[in-house]
Amino acid sequence: MDLASFGSWLDRYFAAWASNDPGDVAALFAEDAEYSWGPFRPSAHGRDAIVRAWVDGGAPPRLRSRSEPIAVAGKTGVAHWWVSFEDDAGGSVELDGILVCDFDVDGRCTRHREWYDRREAPAAEPPVGARR
Repeated sequence: MDLASFGSWLDRYFAAWASNDPGDVAALFAEDAEYSWGPFRPSAHGRDAIVRAWVDGGAPPRLRSRSEPIAVAGKTGVAHWWVSFEDDAGGSVELDGILVCDFDVDGRCTRHREWYDRREAPAAEPPVGARR
């Protein structure tokens, strides 16, 4: 794994988040991969479980993302990422995080670990006197 390859994987990762297509998600991970959302949540084990957990959440509306590969050492890549999207009530959500991934020789993720923080803003109220 090198920075360019990791950057390409990140592009496909965020495109899969936007598409929520099971095939796009499955292509990112090895069959026996582990996906961790942080130290206090249960991990998903195996590609099928990862795909199920991913697509069950649905694709958030108006998803915007960016990422920056920070470092690659051997089979491990580290990245900073940021996304924003609309919540069900029309408010905005931002996530800012760090991602650490291990890869097999075919460039598929075998271990995914992320840590992130979340900021939410409610939908803006219309100006006084505006029609709803």
